[in-house]
Amino acid sequence: MTNVAQKYSQWQSQLILIGLLLISLILVSPSAQAATSTKTITIESNVVNVRMGPGLSYDTMAQLKRGEKIHVITSKNDWYQVRLDNDKIGWVASWLLHNTEIGTSTNQKGTMHETIYAYLNPRRNSQTLGTLTAGDAVTIVYQQGGWSQVLFKKTVAWVPSNTITIDQTVANTQDVVDSTIKEMTVASEKANLRDTPSVSGTIAEKLKNGAKLTYLATHGNWYKVKSQNGTTGYIANWVVDLTNQTAQQKKITSIAEATIVLDPGHGGNDSGAISNKKTYEKTYTLKMANAIAKRLRKAGARVILTRSRDRYVSLKARPKLAQKVKADAFISLHFDSSNQDNEASGVTTYYYHKSRDLKLAKNINRALKSLPIKRRGVEFGNFQVIRTNKRPAVLLELGYINDNQDYHYIKSQAYRTKVANAVYTGLASYFK
Repeated sequence: MTNVAQKYSQWQSQLILIGLLLISLILVSPSAQAATSTKTITIESNVVNVRMGPGLSYDTMAQLKRGEKIHVITSKNDWYQVRLDNDKIGWVASWLLHNTEIGTSTNQKGTMHETIYAYLNPRRNSQTLGTLTAGDAVTIVYQQGGWSQVLFKKTVAWVPSNTITIDQTVANTQDVVDSTIKEMTVASEKANLRDTPSVSGTIAEKLKNGAKLTYLATHGNWYKVKSQNGTTGYIANWVVDLTNQTAQQKKITSIAEATIVLDPGHGGNDSGAISNKKTYEKTYTLKMANAIAKRLRKAGARVILTRSRDRYVSLKARPKLAQKVKADAFISLHFDSSNQDNEASGVTTYYYHKSRDLKLAKNINRALKSLPIKRRGVEFGNFQVIRTNKRPAVLLELGYINDNQDYHYIKSQAYRTKVANAVYTGLASYFK
């Protein structure tokens, strides 16, 4: 009996070992991997710098290469806060990502229902970063194996998922029909019709710029539509133009009849780029806006500035003002900056919506030939102030503030006068 018992005990031990091995295999299988966010995207540029903060003046903390993946957490001033594969947090310029479906409004929100340590890694024996208290509101950016990564003190931390009560307000958003919308047009170089109102939804159809869509309903920041091929799905509201809104825009034939919104970039606690002389972009964008406004008002135009002093104005509020006043043109003013001082120069005109903005961009760019700084031409730009704008809009980068030669012009009143005259000429041609 002793031998039989020993063999039985050995057999039991072997079964336990096999069971443990199977469990470990399941835990590392693809199906048990971390559930990636709906905003995980792939880098398409050859090299993209990840910076310590939302601006070119911040130090580079890492470089991403084509094919690498990042997770978008939030956005600020045309920059995306991103989570890298090693859990580090940094900032990437939105215009380098070439992805028109990035949105930052779909992170899950929740409330802590108990007081818990915030951990550096998703395990209880990890270093603690502080404490989250019952009742604290949290933003969930990532989930993995019973743990949730949340925004915490300008970085991220891990807490057990069962300590968070998820806010169901967004999750329960329903399709709502807006009777004022009938049709829309794709206004992006890349647009996908998806089976659900999310960038993680399966692509039902790839749509071309200018494609017509029949409106069915609204779901948060998405429209439910039917394509010309009869495919029904959801499309992001920032990649389309509403046909009826475009048709309602009055035909302007002279600057004297026009309402122009000038948008001096940055302001307040958002300094923008920094020159080699340690002066701020926000200072010169406001001076430039005032010079252009003076010239356009002299021609009889109604000119409105998004800010008239050194104060912060959100990116959302700027295009919203243009819509409120039914602007005939929206012009956002900026000064560029390169990674290294004195390595780039020039003026660039950016558009987002090809069907609505490109004509305005081409007319203004053509007039900028009179400037002493070379033109870099017209380019597609994924900037929020023109991407979410419902009026004809462009963004002008009027020289590199950290290039000594460009800065020599940028700081001068004579250059501002030349730009003002060029913008006037471009608008005059555009409204003919």
